[in-house]
Amino acid sequence: MKNIMLILSLLSLSLFAEKITLTTIKNEFIIFHNNKGNIDFVNKKYHQKNVILYLFGRDCPFCKKEVPRIKALMKNKKVQIIGIHAYKDIGDKALKAYAKKVGYTFDILSFKNDIKMLNFLKSIGVWMGSVPFSILIDEDGNVHEVNLSMIDEELD
Repeated sequence: MKNIMLILSLLSLSLFAEKITLTTIKNEFIIFHNNKGNIDFVNKKYHQKNVILYLFGRDCPFCKKEVPRIKALMKNKKVQIIGIHAYKDIGDKALKAYAKKVGYTFDILSFKNDIKMLNFLKSIGVWMGSVPFSILIDEDGNVHEVNLSMIDEELD
């Protein structure tokens, strides 16, 4: 009976804390648990930190206008950025070239992993398909839509 209760407890935890593993364009892993719509990062780089998920498109004219703002945010020690290309499939090679060209040094999800993350964000009702779009995951894993121009104020 104790074994059955233990198995049921573990199953219920796994239902509420789904582990999601993503790969970046640099072949590094980002791992988090989906805990009822909260995002709990496993990686030390992101764990219990403010993380911006920046959804963008290389060929999106509005995203191009945000490059200076994103580069300024890269200098903010209170936040980590994860880029998610959400416009068209351009492939990892082109995405690496674009990141180098504009000076993005933060982690960017590789193709197929970006789709996996976008589907997750849609499933929790955070993203509906537009770019540029920014999501803040606070230190407690709570997910918030944010305006990048106000992020410095929101983190104070």
